[in-house]
Amino acid sequence: MQLTLTPLADAGVALLPPDIVWNGVVGDFAVSAGGDDGPAGGLKAANPLRTAVILLLFTDARAETYELRHEHRGDRRGWPGDGFDVDRSKGEAPLGSKLWLYRRHELTDGTAMAVATEAERALQPLIRQGAVVRIAARATADKPAGRIRLTVNLYGRDGREAYAPQFDLLWRRADGGL
Repeated sequence: MQLTLTPLADAGVALLPPDIVWNGVVGDFAVSAGGDDGPAGGLKAANPLRTAVILLLFTDARAETYELRHEHRGDRRGWPGDGFDVDRSKGEAPLGSKLWLYRRHELTDGTAMAVATEAERALQPLIRQGAVVRIAARATADKPAGRIRLTVNLYGRDGREAYAPQFDLLWRRADGGL
C-alpha cells in the first residue's frame, strides 16, 4: 500500500488557523458548538486576524540578555520554533512579544508607553504579510486597579479600522503573580 499526503494548501484548499480566544489571563482554542461554526466539538476557524493578534502579543519572544532584570532569573523565554524555523532570506523574523518583560515593572505612564511600543513592534508581521497597512497601539496605566489597558487599532488598505481589540494586562508584584 502506498500512502500519499498532500498538504491542503498544495491542493488549493484555503485553511484558516484555529481561533484562539483570550480570557484576560490565558489563550485557548475556540471550540465549535455546531451550526455555522462547524461540527460540534471541532475547532472554530473564522477569525484569523484576531487569532494572529493574540498569538503575536501573548507568545513570549526571546529576550536578549541585557533586557533581563533580576526577577527573570536568566530566563530569556522565547518560542523554540524560532530557533530552527525562521528563514530570514524570506523576510521572516521570530514571532511574539516581549510584553512579559514588563509584568513586574513599576506601573507608571512610562511603562504603559513601553508596552504600547512593544505591542506595535510585535504586530509588525501583520504589515509585512499585507494583512493590515497600519497599526496604532495605546496603553494607559490604571494604578488603582493594578493594570494596563492596551488598545490596538489595525487598519486595512482602505484606511478603515479592521480590528480594535482591548486587553487588560494585570500587574502583580509581591504576591508571586504575573
